[in-house]
Amino acid sequence: MKKKLATFLIPMLFSFSAFSQLSDAENKALDELIANQVEIEVDAIKATAVKNVFDAAFFRLKTIPHYDNNGGFHETVLMKHNAKILEVMEADSLVPFIRSDFKLTKQADAAQLKDALKLLLDSATGSEDEIVQKGNQWILVCIEWFGEKRGFVVATNSTGKVEAIEYSDKLEI
Repeated sequence: MKKKLATFLIPMLFSFSAFSQLSDAENKALDELIANQVEIEVDAIKATAVKNVFDAAFFRLKTIPHYDNNGGFHETVLMKHNAKILEVMEADSLVPFIRSDFKLTKQADAAQLKDALKLLLDSATGSEDEIVQKGNQWILVCIEWFGEKRGFVVATNSTGKVEAIEYSDKLEI
């Protein structure tokens, strides 16, 4: 973790120092170049499943570079909770933002959670609809690939409150 953080922070520090070495005119020109070369689209994710499961607002941020005939784009899901904005990267980061009144006690609840995860995480997309309960665990199968089932293991307490969500590429059913 520290190595990943250092790998991220060191280039960022050089980036800040590079910007501080530029004149105001150079910074302005660079800002204009970026504004002209990168298109940014933001769309709110307002699906009922997301609203019923999470106590936060979600947005899909799409950046589209328009230089050198680049046809690519990058999408990121952002979450806003109490004026704080975070990037959604993994299912376990969503657990603290599950509504306090959301309980996972029946298949319909699990299906709603799975639908919400599909909208927020690439790892949740897939055509499989299998949901299995094993005690206080719910297994949400998203993909079956050459006999291997992939998806999420959701751990709950005795009242159905979600305590953990972990992705697994080798689900055991």
